[in-house]
Amino acid sequence: MKRKNAFTLVELLVVMAIIVTLATIMIGTFNAIGITNRGRDAQRKKDINRIKVAFEEYFSDKGIFPDSVLVEKLMDKSNCGSDVFSPYLSSWPCDPNGNPYLTFAENGNRFRIITNLENEKDKDIPLGWYEREDFLLMGKTKEDVNYGVSSSNILWYEQLPVDPSCNINSCDQLVNGNCVDGASSCSGSDGNCYYTGSFCGSLCKVPPGYFCPR
Repeated sequence: MKRKNAFTLVELLVVMAIIVTLATIMIGTFNAIGITNRGRDAQRKKDINRIKVAFEEYFSDKGIFPDSVLVEKLMDKSNCGSDVFSPYLSSWPCDPNGNPYLTFAENGNRFRIITNLENEKDKDIPLGWYEREDFLLMGKTKEDVNYGVSSSNILWYEQLPVDPSCNINSCDQLVNGNCVDGASSCSGSDGNCYYTGSFCGSLCKVPPGYFCPR
């Protein structure tokens, strides 16, 4: 008599137990990763909101927000955790990955501090963020950033009109009225060196109400 090749009830139960165990482990792993990501995102939100408060206190004292020279210093990775912005912050915060938060000074009249949350479904990401078209802010796309804070006179993701007198150029300081090679900037028709970020020298500036694309 031939023996039928079939699983016994015990064998089926053992296989099912193994599958359930593996599924439980995988779900636990994914949950742990999600919890870790949300924890880092919570830290990011807390950090940049602390910076926002510190910038507002700075404005209360000096009547101006930090300028490009100071912001460039704040974005130096070597200053993470230092007292570079004391007494407004005793320890300058950086991203959980160890990099400075993207901080932009705009002529001392406004500022933006932006980051990228790992949880793309976070409730604080602007509605319809990933469906936006042609989004570009300070050289960053919607895939680069999705959360930020700013001074009260602007939304962190607001794109101001481009000054029609600006042409894309590369510069970081003025030499005889001309921009010399350096950081990404715009050269205005008036001979001044205009820029959008915090990477130009102290002679560069932003025309009020505008920004130049990088």
